[in-house]
Amino acid sequence: MRPLVLATVFVTALSAILPAQQLVATPRFPNVDRPVALAPGDTIQLLNRIVVDRAPGQRGMRMDVHFSSRSTDAAARADQAERLAQIVGPDAWKLGARRVTIAICDTRPCAETREQPKDWYVFERGPGGVWQRVKQAANR
Repeated sequence: MRPLVLATVFVTALSAILPAQQLVATPRFPNVDRPVALAPGDTIQLLNRIVVDRAPGQRGMRMDVHFSSRSTDAAARADQAERLAQIVGPDAWKLGARRVTIAICDTRPCAETREQPKDWYVFERGPGGVWQRVKQAANR
């Protein structure tokens, strides 16, 4: 009993001395940062994979995925987002996510989630497990 009381006193004293920020681990972004082949000759850099659990106005979990692309063509980048949604969609569904948001980052601050992505696309799971685009916006 005495060791339990001493341990409790120690933890309480330690938490009073240290600021709360030091007790909580902060995520570092990009959290994936690896190449992913979408098709032969078409590789993107997958930057982040983030699961959002019920954001305001949302009916269930959502998976956010950020990537960078060498392509500057808007249609090609949209096609890349579409193919990436089909790749990450099954994992999102297993986690209980109802939506997948695919964002394209062109800058390091975007990859570090310090600025908004230039392009982003929202997908929902459709018939047969195919993820279908439901929304696109240039800026959030």
